[in-house]
Amino acid sequence: MATNPLEPGPFGEAPIFDVEGFAAIRDRIDGVICATSGGFDPIHPGHASCLLASKDHVERTAGVRPDLLVVIVNGEGFLRNKKGAAFQDLRTRAQIVACLRGVDVVVTYESETDMTVEGALRAIRPRFFTKGGDRTDMTNIAEWPLGQEIGFEIVTGVGRDKDWSSSDMLARWSGLARNGEV
Repeated sequence: MATNPLEPGPFGEAPIFDVEGFAAIRDRIDGVICATSGGFDPIHPGHASCLLASKDHVERTAGVRPDLLVVIVNGEGFLRNKKGAAFQDLRTRAQIVACLRGVDVVVTYESETDMTVEGALRAIRPRFFTKGGDRTDMTNIAEWPLGQEIGFEIVTGVGRDKDWSSSDMLARWSGLARNGEV
């Protein structure tokens, strides 16, 4: 495994950085970096399986085993634009993701207007960017042109099929609450 300046947290969880903090140490990190991203609000089996499978899937499809999995957690601006509000705040979601097996680093990415993670990917400079679920090609992966521009490979089909939706889970719960069922 490549040497790097990353220290786990007090419970063995992955370290958490904002984009600027990660950018400040990026040049001291050796090895092959694989990145993935999501809102994780709330996290579900599709998210978890993508995180668990990213390194193995890259190794199977590209023949290279990543040394680090860097998970970008989208900020509250992204979630407000996507579904009206965040269910859990960014810090909580980042801490949950940091505790998951296979996650080496968490990078939080807050933007009020950017519905991509291009700013985070520019700072991380991964060799691979994995996507799961319903993200399959240049027609539905907004970061595809950036991959071509700065040279990371996008690897799709990681983890379980798109059988869950955080938005649907929250809408169901909201309906139950409105109807006095919970």
